Amino acid sequence: MSLDKRTRSTAIRRNTAAAAAIGTLLALGVSGTATAAPPAPRHGPTASPAAEAPHASPASAPPLDLPLTNADGELTGGVHPELPADRATLESWLTRARADGVAPTRYAALLWQYWLVRAADDAGIDLTTWDPGRGVDANEDTVAAVYGFYGRLFLDHPQMQWAGMANMIGPAFTAGFEDLDAMADVAGLVSGKVAELPTEVRAALPYDVRQLTEARTALPSEQLRWYEAKFLAMQKHIFMDQGAMHTAYLGGGLSAVEELRAAGLIDDDAVAAWRDIATGEPGGVRRGNTALLAREQNQIIAGQWDQMYRHDGPVGAAVTYGMTVGGAASIPGTRTPGKYAPLVLSDEITLGGRTTAIHLTTSLPRFNLARTEERWAYITADTLPAYQRLLRDEPDRARRIVASSFTQRVAEQRLARRWPGVAADLLTGWRLEIGTAVGSGTARTGPAA
Repeated sequence: MSLDKRTRSTAIRRNTAAAAAIGTLLALGVSGTATAAPPAPRHGPTASPAAEAPHASPASAPPLDLPLTNADGELTGGVHPELPADRATLESWLTRARADGVAPTRYAALLWQYWLVRAADDAGIDLTTWDPGRGVDANEDTVAAVYGFYGRLFLDHPQMQWAGMANMIGPAFTAGFEDLDAMADVAGLVSGKVAELPTEVRAALPYDVRQLTEARTALPSEQLRWYEAKFLAMQKHIFMDQGAMHTAYLGGGLSAVEELRAAGLIDDDAVAAWRDIATGEPGGVRRGNTALLAREQNQIIAGQWDQMYRHDGPVGAAVTYGMTVGGAASIPGTRTPGKYAPLVLSDEITLGGRTTAIHLTTSLPRFNLARTEERWAYITADTLPAYQRLLRDEPDRARRIVASSFTQRVAEQRLARRWPGVAADLLTGWRLEIGTAVGSGTARTGPAA
């Protein structure tokens, strides 16, 4: 939710051409098609949810003033270890706190846990055992359940377009977990092309590119496990925020969303987003979902992306840039980062004792997805517009994609399936032009890589 994030760490697993990180990346989404009106609230902040669970213990005193010790989703369980994952108990406590006139800020952890538990129950997830630190194998079913939950939200409530795009991005993100140790293969391809350049030109390449070319022998499995765990934590973090908010809106309407704001769990922008979505008007739905997307990318997971970029010095730059290089275009009409914004370097270097102009065109991306501004620019210029076009022009196709087999879509995003295309993209389109040497009056141009 909108809280300041904390940092924790732990482990990760195998094999990705970083591809999916875009999915990374991304679990985003938005569009502006006509939508149904929001559901009628079943109960609001002042209602008595305990009526739905008469077996709860209404006499139990609600826990108050609990810190949000797992606000970033990196630990096992919910927002605080002392809170249960039992809906009836949580409802009973909330009813008591509301009836006693307790300030929402004092029962913030309880409120968040309540909606999170409802979301997890709806998704078929055991919140008490959800531990990103255990890696991909231990979380495989949970990962699939998260994206299945998003898909059902979109199919049942078309105005929830963020959820539809999250489901479409999910297979690429998941394939990335499965392929993480193939990062060395991506680094090897890039290193081979860079090695063909003159030494002086290699030195002029951006920092992230140079780190990737040196990383093919510097990515031990323990390093990769750390990144795997961080990505799994990001997925959980997003679910804790967006899954809980979506469930609150469906379960309690705008009044439930406003209670989250009163508790300090979300900000005014998030409330405004849900108000826009609640209009059911295409422009409002588009604005609201865009705001949820911006929240996810620029507030919820921005800090964890930055932690990955800075992890272990140059290793973080190499891994996150490698994920950008291998990124998949998992939504119809989107482009890979390298196709969207290829790296073109124009500079002056000292070559043969003379200052010389160079112009290098590559098939590498000129940005790193780990940098918030660069990632957001890519999303809003490429991924989001493609998703909006799909919803506007081919809504039935969008629904078919979301309803299709998640496992099959993951298989299609695996690096082993995509490797010929990835390799071809990385090995072609390179051209080095060496221009007029300053003060020499001579010039030569032509391909050099």
